[in-house]
Amino acid sequence: MSQRIPLNGSDWQFKAFYGEDWRWRDSHKPDTRDTRHWFQGNVPGSVHHDLWQNGEIPDPYFERNSLLLEWIPQRTWIYKKSFFLPDELRGKRLTLHFEGVDYAAEFFLNGVSLGQHVGMYTPVEFDVTGQVEFGTENMVAVVIEAAPHEQPQVSRTSKVRTHKSRMTYWWDFCPRMIHIGIWDAVYLQADDTVQIRDVFVRSRLNADFTQAVVDVAVGLVSDAGQTYVVETLIRFEGQVVSREQQRLTLAQGSTTLSQQITVDAPRLWWPNGSGEQPLYEAVVRVYGADGASPLDEHVINFGIRDIRFAANEGADPTTLGYTCVVNGQKTYIKGWNWVPLDVLYGVPRPEKLDHLLRLVGQAHVNMLRIWGGGLIEREDFYGRCDQLGIMVWQEFIQSSSGIENTPSTDHSFIDRMVLEAEQIIPRKRYHPSLVIWGGGNELTDSQNNPLDNQHPLLAALAETVKRLDPDRYWLATSPTGRVFMNALDTIERDPTGLHDVHGPWEYQGVEGQYRLYNRSTSLLHSEFGVEGVTNLKTLNAIIAPEHQWPATLDNPLWQHLGAWWNQQAMWRQVFGEINDIETLVRATQFMQAEGLRYAVEADQRRAFQNSGTLPWQFNEPYPMATCTSAVDYYGQAKPSYYAVARAYEPLHLSARFPTIAWVGRSAFEAEIWLNTPPETAVTDAQLRFGLVGLSGKVHHQHTEAVTCGANTAAQVMAVNWPFSEASEPVFFLDLALTDADERVIAHNRYPFSLEANLAPFTQLPQTQLRVETHLEGDAWRVMVTNTGVNAAVGIWLQDNRPIKAAGFLYMDDNHFTLLPDESRVVNCHWNDIPESERGLSAAGWNTAEWTS
Repeated sequence: MSQRIPLNGSDWQFKAFYGEDWRWRDSHKPDTRDTRHWFQGNVPGSVHHDLWQNGEIPDPYFERNSLLLEWIPQRTWIYKKSFFLPDELRGKRLTLHFEGVDYAAEFFLNGVSLGQHVGMYTPVEFDVTGQVEFGTENMVAVVIEAAPHEQPQVSRTSKVRTHKSRMTYWWDFCPRMIHIGIWDAVYLQADDTVQIRDVFVRSRLNADFTQAVVDVAVGLVSDAGQTYVVETLIRFEGQVVSREQQRLTLAQGSTTLSQQITVDAPRLWWPNGSGEQPLYEAVVRVYGADGASPLDEHVINFGIRDIRFAANEGADPTTLGYTCVVNGQKTYIKGWNWVPLDVLYGVPRPEKLDHLLRLVGQAHVNMLRIWGGGLIEREDFYGRCDQLGIMVWQEFIQSSSGIENTPSTDHSFIDRMVLEAEQIIPRKRYHPSLVIWGGGNELTDSQNNPLDNQHPLLAALAETVKRLDPDRYWLATSPTGRVFMNALDTIERDPTGLHDVHGPWEYQGVEGQYRLYNRSTSLLHSEFGVEGVTNLKTLNAIIAPEHQWPATLDNPLWQHLGAWWNQQAMWRQVFGEINDIETLVRATQFMQAEGLRYAVEADQRRAFQNSGTLPWQFNEPYPMATCTSAVDYYGQAKPSYYAVARAYEPLHLSARFPTIAWVGRSAFEAEIWLNTPPETAVTDAQLRFGLVGLSGKVHHQHTEAVTCGANTAAQVMAVNWPFSEASEPVFFLDLALTDADERVIAHNRYPFSLEANLAPFTQLPQTQLRVETHLEGDAWRVMVTNTGVNAAVGIWLQDNRPIKAAGFLYMDDNHFTLLPDESRVVNCHWNDIPESERGLSAAGWNTAEWTS
């Protein structure tokens, strides 16, 4: 039986060198006299992180320390490790595998060069059968060259010659910390006379989804003239549902064996929110001619589903299809854009990955776009998305560069990208979560028009995807179509030309935000955002409190940590002058949450003329002071996370209105819309509409019967109410939908100002909260009640522990407003946090803080 000997771990040694000084010193050899100043290293890992853990560099995530680390990728680094092989492995074929080294390296075993490799996303392996020693120590050494020169965010895409994460060369949400290191697994494989190299499982459903044909292609490598038995099992929940067996004689070298297996009444894989995510197992075993114990075995999980992309309703017939149809059911894309977990992405962070994807799932998200400046994600990411029903749109790592955004047409570069794609695609294509391959991010011509498959590189990648993964959808870039930008001028100039569009990424103002999104015509909105300051606890962890003010670009720390998103002019326009950090955090996060949820709701109101909305960005790889992320670097959600999660609820009420600040207008005007899930039509429902002042006084209310079909968006009410009766500077729109039993099945609340901006929200009269907790093990049921005489605005519950403490707190709601005498229950779950360490706080803009 094949055996894998892991070589990962914290028992590697590493050291820096100038150029090839290591070769002169024989530093890669077991008998080297270069024994001083080696440090303990980790594989998988990152050089920066190992240096930090050894006390050689300051905290990379604090203030401007990253500027002190820019020398690191300019060095050559050696990582080496000794390992022991037992005698029982004699006679086996032994191969040494490196799943990912960033970026170029030479590999040695016992001081002898095995070869070189270039490329962080492609594995390399070496047959070391005759070079290893048994019963004694062996030493593997990896000499990692200095990182290649590559383009930061602002440059020219045509200069790019590597398939390496662009983000770490400097981006608007990540300082320059060019990654280098052994960032994926290292192991030794011991095989018998045959080895399973690849298993490709491809399921095809019949027209009524009652039967699936599972095509299994098995790649084998064998010695000459041997006879084997190849068995393939399909298992579900531990039970064998189908089996195929084949006896054959294999020639020396590589062979591909194809099998077809029928699965009756298959359990279908569905995206999050549409159904369950059952996973089957394909088990391939190879036996010798005698059929005794297997010589090799390969097991993969796969899902049975049919995903296609159809034309949008009313779209120009020349457009691409953007409507996701899953198992015959139109499915609105409720997404986010995903960036790497960390700028030092080589360091495994399984707890953080699980946490972020759990937040994704709890927010009703069904798709993540893996942005083309980040990573081809690792297997653990895809495995969790398979389990959670998160569809993945994976882009190859190419991106715009601001000055010029067209990839090179150099033949050697195209050949390299195709060669890498030919290795990347087979390693991902069995995942049911993978639904789209993309050529890259924001690749455009000189007129800023999105590129298509006419570009030589994108044509070559498209052909490679079609050849190796024919069931996956292909998008040459994002955005696609005639128009790049979601903007009023492009809408006016070519309203049917907004196919898949991007932007804007900043708040457009108290009227501009609503004017733009009310007039949008896009078929798919795959990237847009609103900026905001990070959570206060995170800000205190990355900038010393005494260095936080002024929070302007005159302060070099704010310049370093998110200059693009420090929109002081807009913030003053929206809120007036802000003179303290706490108010700045609350105000900009309030603006981010309200602006982003309105954009998402506006897209959803156009379903299925518009088929999906994916805000920028869900997470961040580095703790920025100002950013567009919904979850900060430490995994703490911002208000915008909860705002979008509510907008993504399966049954959702929303309002369409012209502004959030109503000064100079004689009446409040709004349309009330309802989005329904595929399986739910609304009948015999009542919609309650109310305009309520800060004091809780109801200025206007109305009730109307509502009927709405399933899987649709429909206007269910129109409102026009004169402002002559209102006198309070802050008021709220309350919406509630009740069923025939008077149970609330959907609700929403919008804040408004009667002045020219949102300054009244920074000058709210005080009120009081009462917080009651009911504890049941890891779950807390927290009831928050406003016992005062004014609305409690922006109530925020948070984990009181230090920001870097292990474990995470999950809440099903947060950042909400309570009217006087109103209560809300928030369900909290403490995950991997000792009971003695648990502590919660709650406060609104205009309340004292409560702590548990």
